[in-house]
Amino acid sequence: MDIIKQIQDIALFRGVSPENLKLLASRAIYKKFKPGELVIGEADPIRAFYVVISGRLKLSKSSPEGREQTLSLLGPGDPFGLCTAFATDSFPASAMSMEESVVMIIPGEFMEAIARREAALLLNIIQILSSRLKESMVLIESLALKEIPGRLSSFLLHALSRNTGQNNKLELTISQRELAKILGATPEALSRTLRKMSNDGILAVDGRTITILNRKAMEELAEGE
Repeated sequence: MDIIKQIQDIALFRGVSPENLKLLASRAIYKKFKPGELVIGEADPIRAFYVVISGRLKLSKSSPEGREQTLSLLGPGDPFGLCTAFATDSFPASAMSMEESVVMIIPGEFMEAIARREAALLLNIIQILSSRLKESMVLIESLALKEIPGRLSSFLLHALSRNTGQNNKLELTISQRELAKILGATPEALSRTLRKMSNDGILAVDGRTITILNRKAMEELAEGE
């Protein structure tokens, strides 16, 4: 019952009937991961559906030369592995825990069977996929078309839009090294960009706290102006 109470407010499971929630919880496996532990590796043969119950994970891709690109950060309630649950048998990225985490793993075939008779679950999956597609398109555009100041500005503005209660202050949950991986930059290049934007009066940095001082200038950088 504790698990059902814990997952019923997760966006993925909102509106799902108590009976199907109980079924999902009973068939799921719950695994704990230590910081830095690999949850899934690229191309692992897996057909399952994953939900972060607690902690924080990152999804990333590595090039043949060993360069890592962080694709997404996942926190409590965030699902991943939709492609392995419904479409493919291999995972297209690596998932690694950034702190002590608990992950709920639901067999793909079982998840598909429940989704066939639970319209709320299917709609939630579609909404999550649509949101992930939009975020992926923004990331691709940023990496392909923008310089590092523009990428950083886009990231910070997007993060602020999801940060309720604070209009101009953001507390980063990741290190600058991890942020550099998201932006497709080296830590040194990111450090130079932050220093320049600070000198220009666009933002202020205090540890992991970033305060936006000139939102208009940041929006212009994000737009590539």
